[in-house]
Amino acid sequence: MGKPKSHSSKAKKLAKKKDITSSSPNYNIDELLEKASGLLDECQFELAEKFCQRALEMSSDHPQALEMSANLLLEQGEVEKAQHCLGRAITVQPESGHTKYMTAAQLFSGVESRDLYCKGVQLLVAGTAAADSDTAAQLSTAYVALGELYMSDLCDAPEAETETARFISLAIEADGTNSEAWQAEASYKLILGDVEGAKTSISRSLELWLPQHTAFLEKGEGMETSLSYNSRLATVKVLLDLEMFDEATHICDALVEEDDEVVAPWYLLGWLNYLREDQDYWGNVRHYLARAQQVQVMNPTDDDEMVQHIGEILAEVGGEDTQPEPPVDLDLNEGDHEKAELIANILDKEKEESDSEDKMES
Repeated sequence: MGKPKSHSSKAKKLAKKKDITSSSPNYNIDELLEKASGLLDECQFELAEKFCQRALEMSSDHPQALEMSANLLLEQGEVEKAQHCLGRAITVQPESGHTKYMTAAQLFSGVESRDLYCKGVQLLVAGTAAADSDTAAQLSTAYVALGELYMSDLCDAPEAETETARFISLAIEADGTNSEAWQAEASYKLILGDVEGAKTSISRSLELWLPQHTAFLEKGEGMETSLSYNSRLATVKVLLDLEMFDEATHICDALVEEDDEVVAPWYLLGWLNYLREDQDYWGNVRHYLARAQQVQVMNPTDDDEMVQHIGEILAEVGGEDTQPEPPVDLDLNEGDHEKAELIANILDKEKEESDSEDKMES
């Protein structure tokens, strides 16, 4: 039998463990959150979560720790948990910190979303100078979101038209270089039936980013856009409503180049070629929509209406391999050996197909 361990050996182990703990960095909450924020920016979510969790262990109602936890949860797709963290942060510190309101507003809809944005705007204006460029950009973005709410969730409200116009005007006034503000104006004018006005607004929006982005992609010059992938997809949809197909194609091509495993740009390329109402483009329609179906298999979208529409268009224009072969002239003139050989090959092929069918039946 082995010699039993003494109490002194256990004590040594505990002392050793204590030494290791005491030698670890002793961060305060602000330092922990600063570390977590840096790791979050670097997309090191698991490490960021550990620092954030440690901060919450030290103070479970720390508003900044709660807000950062919400951001981490959103990166992981945990929307309900993120809503809970943001709600708690708002309860703990309701009259300061606009960003938690702006983030929470994106997780809700309708009146709840509107009220959260409005409170965020109130705190943002009260806390900083509106002339600051970063503040102006944030204000403009919030006003755009409010305008879009009145064009969607709140479109049946009696004040919808006037509030949409007011918020879009405020967005452009706050930051005239915000392309999404001009795009929102284009969408609003489309709703009003002002097609030419909408074209003017969307052209202004494109001028603010598309030439520079194109130069960056093609020559390594200019500047890569900061607009999200989904935001540019929304731009394409506005362009299709305005029948600005060349501009829409240009943006879709760049989106596919950026990430060709998303169904939406392939679908939009097929749809815009269909909207040209020219059967010369149907080959393009078939190609892009067939590709959209392939991507759907590998990386499914949850947009069931889009998937259904792809099938409907392909049913109308035919699949890529469903083009009928032109009929062969089987009239044989004397001495035409080349045509005789062609007819013989056709007859042989038909016989092989017939024999194959007979075998399957037997």
